[in-house]
Amino acid sequence: MEKISKFESRIGKVGVSSKKIFMFITDMRNFKQVFPGKSITDWQADSDSCSFKVSPVGKANLKIVNSDPYNSVKYGGDGLNNTQFFLWVQLKEVSENDTRVKITIKADLNPMIKMMASGPIKDFLEKIISGMETFDQWDDPVKE
Repeated sequence: MEKISKFESRIGKVGVSSKKIFMFITDMRNFKQVFPGKSITDWQADSDSCSFKVSPVGKANLKIVNSDPYNSVKYGGDGLNNTQFFLWVQLKEVSENDTRVKITIKADLNPMIKMMASGPIKDFLEKIISGMETFDQWDDPVKE
């Protein structure tokens, strides 16, 4: 029996407007740029979807399923053993050039997969938040 598992990042602080972040992350070709280091391999993307591998979790596919301009983006995806999941990026602009960011992943995971994947998923979320906090090219998206 599977149960919905929820993983949340810490709340990050990004020194740009929520509009800049929103415009950047709603083009999936830009998404990889906020992942630091070598956490992502086999990257492929178009404007609405992407696929990549996260070691040791495996391959994931993401596409935008809903967005609320300058507030949130919801991505739907599938990963390990065709596990369906959702990833939300929530944005809250607290002042000019000060946006708080939180990322949540919800997935149907059986207990064994949850036990194996919890650590890597939490690490992945931390890497995304850290990457967003240190990223400085929000005005200069690279389209791959």
